[in-house]
Amino acid sequence: MRPFELTESKAWFPELPAQFRSDYRLGNYASDRITRVMWKYLMRPRNCERSWLRLHQHMPELLSGPPKDILELSTAHGSLLEILRWGGHRVTGTDCAWAVDGSTAQVKPPRRHWHFRLLERLRSVRHDHPMAESVQGWPYQPLIESLGLGVTLHDGGSIPYPFADKSQDYVICYQALEAYAPPERWVDIVDEMCRIARHAVVIGFNPLPLGMRSDGGTYRRFRDGWQRLMAYDRIGFQTRAFLVGKTRAGHHPTLCKLIAT
Repeated sequence: MRPFELTESKAWFPELPAQFRSDYRLGNYASDRITRVMWKYLMRPRNCERSWLRLHQHMPELLSGPPKDILELSTAHGSLLEILRWGGHRVTGTDCAWAVDGSTAQVKPPRRHWHFRLLERLRSVRHDHPMAESVQGWPYQPLIESLGLGVTLHDGGSIPYPFADKSQDYVICYQALEAYAPPERWVDIVDEMCRIARHAVVIGFNPLPLGMRSDGGTYRRFRDGWQRLMAYDRIGFQTRAFLVGKTRAGHHPTLCKLIAT
């Protein structure tokens, strides 16, 4: 969700609860571990605002009602899980140690004034949750540990997933499917999500980068993949919502929500 979308959307929904407006508590970690996270994702209030709005827009039914079992794939900074946990749900997540040499992971020292100020604030307070040995290539580990969330490391492109059949009410996956597999395999990945889910699967898409969108062959492959998910009707699940948004790259699918039939 881009900054202008966040600003415009906030006016239409309840304000983010106050407990999600504080910083991460990262005094337990050396600076070089913290700065492996992209600077924008070190701002907990902004992360939580995006997740708060996604819940209101895409899964408002989870804002009330009885507790549910919820799995988020590629949870990253964990803000969606921490809000769902606050709402009484039983949550778990996955992530992947993807930040290896040659990846797009940030490993940048502080350079700007606000970098230094943010780093000073984050390291001024310690958390009291259990800490595991540092996992190479998992930049979000300090954030997940500081929140006390349960996250399993698993490559989303590898099937089967380490979860039992129908063990979760909801399976959620934002902006990660494109990293799991090429468009030709998306249906296989979604089949696996539906195997695990009892009620719903929610998938958020990344927009195609401008360079890829201008490549006709690549764009057709992605468009075919989106259209297959738009028409998904398999193993007891159907697509019931398919949203399209707009960025500088043009219109593109943003969300697919499948419901058990």
